[in-house]
This record gives sequence, C-alpha cells and structure tokens, in this order.
Amino acid sequence: MKREVVLIAVLLVSSAVACKPKAGGSCKIETKEQCVDDKKALACHDAKWEEISCKGPEGCSKASGEHVCDQTLADDKDVCNLTDDYVCTGDKKGMLQCTKNHWSLVQACLGDRGCSMEKKKVTCDNSIAKEGDSCREEDDYACSIDKKSALKCQKGLFVQSSLCKGPKGCKIGGDAKTGFKVECDDSIANQGDACEKEDHFSCASDARAILKCKNKRFDIEDKCKTKEKCEIRGGQVGCY
Repeated sequence: MKREVVLIAVLLVSSAVACKPKAGGSCKIETKEQCVDDKKALACHDAKWEEISCKGPEGCSKASGEHVCDQTLADDKDVCNLTDDYVCTGDKKGMLQCTKNHWSLVQACLGDRGCSMEKKKVTCDNSIAKEGDSCREEDDYACSIDKKSALKCQKGLFVQSSLCKGPKGCKIGGDAKTGFKVECDDSIANQGDACEKEDHFSCASDARAILKCKNKRFDIEDKCKTKEKCEIRGGQVGCY
C-alpha cells in the first residue's frame, strides 16, 4: 500500500508541473498573458506561449485574478502583444509600434518634450530630427539637431527642406495652445542652397549678391555694385 500511495503522489506532482505554462508550450486564448515574475510574462501567440518583457512601472501584475504585463515602456525589437499598439522607448526618445508581435521604431522623438504617454495616448515631439529619420505626417517639419537646417517629411522620411544660415538659425516657435511651428532664418544663403519658399529673396553669405529661391534652390538674382552690400532693411532685401 505504501508503494501505491507514493506512486499516486508522484503522478499528481508530474501533472501539476505539466500544466504550468512555459515558453514554446501550447496555449488556446490568443494574446492571453501569464506572469512569470515581476518583469516578465508569457503571451499566447499563434497557439504558443512567447516570453515578453514588462518594462513599464507596473511590471507584471495579477489584478482581479487577471495577469497583466505593463508594456508602456519597451525597446526596439522587444516582443509585444497587441498589434498596432504604441508605446515609448525606455529613454523617451522614440515611439514604437507593435507589428507582427515585435516592437519597431516608427519615429524618433528628439524634441524637448520627447515621448510621453497620457491617458493611454502616446505623444511624440519630433520637432527636432535627423535627416533620414522616419516620420508619419506628410509635409511635417522639424529642425535639424544642429539647428542649421529645416527638414520636411516626405514619403515617410525627413529630408532637408532649406538651410537656415541666418543668425536665428532654425527654431521651434509657438506653443501647445497655438500650435508649434518650425521657423527657418534663411536670410543668408549661398547659390545652390536648398530653399522652401519659391520667389523668396536672401542675401549671399559674402553680401555681394541678392539670391532668389527658384525650383527649391537659391540662385543669383542680382549682383551688388562695388561699394554696395546686400542687406535686409525693413523686411526688404536689397543692395545698399
């Protein structure tokens, strides 16, 4: 009888171990989450458990008997659980999108306000960017990191729109109420420089000529006489 009792106990323990979810094991409810520890969980993807990280402040919790993994912070290429969900990177300098069960960087947030989440809404300040950075809103504008050029969102990437060689460079104007806008001081330029405003006038960097924006490039419109210099007076560009 003793042998029979011991055998039953072993079978019960083996059964309990087999029921515990583990990475790669089978599951039935898609996107269901199961906490592993305070910072890790398993998520059901395509009928198999997959490990995910819970880098948000709440970690992995068991509220009302339901396991919840806080992924309000994540890193590029981390495993995610909800398709088309958005979160911030851990350093708050990027916004991620959940695609095919993995987080991918969709936009850098290099502006002063970085990436933030309020009431489950992700806000990304991309008013500062690098040429070639990803962007989501066509014709959106940003200043380059060195504040010497303005960038424009074209086909999902920031490209150089105009150079800002004037003393004010490129800066972000406005506020949250009136709306933020990129201001580029292109009052000084060189022949061939990129420009945004067609038929806009500027002074050459050596002050020897007046330039005009034609087909997105500055070209010489008029040369100043020997004793004259190109200046801007009362908002007017001229040789004085």
